[in-house]
Amino acid sequence: MKRKGIFVLLFLLLLVPVQAAAKNHVTEIDIDVVIREDGSAYITQVWNGTFSEGTENYIPIRTDGIEISDFRVSDENGEYRLMPKWDIDATFEEKSRKCGINETKDGVELCFGISKYDTNRYAIEYVVHGFIKSYSDYDGTNFMFINPDMNTFPTDGKVSILLQSGEALDKSNARIWGFGYKGQIEFQNGKVVAYTETPLDGSRSMIVMLQLNKGLVHPRKSDSRSFDEIKERAMKGSDYDTDEIPDWLARLIGVGFILAIFAAIVLALVLLINKIINMVKLGKFYNEAEYFRGIPNNGDMAVTYFLSKRFHVASDESLIIGATLLSMMNRREIEPVSEERVGFFGKVKTEFSLVLRKEPDIEPDRQLYHILIGAAREDGILQEKELAAYAEDNPKLLRQFIAAAQLKGASTFGASGGFVKSGGKRLKDLSDAGKAQLAEAIGLKKYLLDFSLIAERTINEIDIWQDYMVYAALFGIADKVLAQFKKVYPERITEFESYNRNVLISYSYYRTMLRSTEKAEQAARASGFGGASSIGGGGGFSGGGAGGGSR
Repeated sequence: MKRKGIFVLLFLLLLVPVQAAAKNHVTEIDIDVVIREDGSAYITQVWNGTFSEGTENYIPIRTDGIEISDFRVSDENGEYRLMPKWDIDATFEEKSRKCGINETKDGVELCFGISKYDTNRYAIEYVVHGFIKSYSDYDGTNFMFINPDMNTFPTDGKVSILLQSGEALDKSNARIWGFGYKGQIEFQNGKVVAYTETPLDGSRSMIVMLQLNKGLVHPRKSDSRSFDEIKERAMKGSDYDTDEIPDWLARLIGVGFILAIFAAIVLALVLLINKIINMVKLGKFYNEAEYFRGIPNNGDMAVTYFLSKRFHVASDESLIIGATLLSMMNRREIEPVSEERVGFFGKVKTEFSLVLRKEPDIEPDRQLYHILIGAAREDGILQEKELAAYAEDNPKLLRQFIAAAQLKGASTFGASGGFVKSGGKRLKDLSDAGKAQLAEAIGLKKYLLDFSLIAERTINEIDIWQDYMVYAALFGIADKVLAQFKKVYPERITEFESYNRNVLISYSYYRTMLRSTEKAEQAARASGFGGASSIGGGGGFSGGGAGGGSR
């Protein structure tokens, strides 16, 4: 009992500073980087957030191999006064509308007064000399833009990088990788753009590694090493190389990080508790939802998909692919045809192709149909191996379809008054009408899962069974529902055989398309063509530091 009390006390003691720090919160940090001819970079950070305590905000930067100059800060009321010497112990009033550089043993801290307790927007500008270095094979940088263990972690982070010369950065002259965060890094309209998809916390950071062909800039600073050496170090612990085991423990070396680790753990626990509370409420809502025997959400599968993904009715966002394929088969827009082939040792194998008959009338189904058209031969007959090759050559198309389905579902649900305000991921964010729509999706999933246990069964026509199986595919339970059907209606297996076969064909084509897309995405990421960032890795970065935020 005493030991338990000690742990509770330790938890509470650690929780106090974490909660206090959380009173100041930066909702987003938007960073623009302009690379100059000499390899230096003009950087602007725009902070949007709410501040209710402390006297200043600060950004720690390690200056090993780089120099910082031209520091400026401004807000909606104008530019701050730059102080020749910054006193971190000065009062709130003394720091108001002032900024300065505080030198530390590792580098510098860019400091500026909070100036007023409210929702604030700050623009922080500075120049990093030595941002791009000249290596023996390429020019480049591996730079940390947002530090780990900030006490005002942004909900969203974004970094945009371009050349001052105006020359576009793209796959022909550059390679890009992102580390430390869950999100994406891409070439967009001549820029490199990195952005988060989940809030940063704990040891998360934003590191961008950029490799440039020689001649794009002419860096003043050089390094005798090759950029491949820099890249090799950064890749350790990342998931860019799928054969390498992530070295998660490397970050924990050093006594100086122990307190930060404890704080991160406690903060994670607080976030986890809030998530558990929401999941408990959602679980209760799920248990109380009654069976729904109709087609949910007015037959709009995009809305059911949106609700299923957001409220954990179905976890895999790619399930919409198989469900849409099956739906198009129902409407005879695509039709499976079989062909027998003689393989090794004279063994006969049945292969299925898809005849593409009619373009769907609705989006995003039409978008998926165009992918199938692009993959098929001129005769409009699509083989699975053709789809695999096309998806690998055009991986963005499938992601665009998934995003379009999510957007359509969210827009329709929002327009119907499903949210209390503009959105949200918790039950309390839904209106009564929105909760009723969610209950329909949950109710149908429960009905299909419990189909063999329910005394009253209403499967009299194949049409309703076809609709049910589309939603079973969307929920990721088609195999379970098919097994139950065979158990409940053994005498009708032959009657429904051709349609049940379509379920399996749509699943096979869906998995083939997804695997090929993921294979291409991983190859592109590792080669530096952009894509999902790696949470691990990024070692050997310049700039950055630990901590920062408010104090």
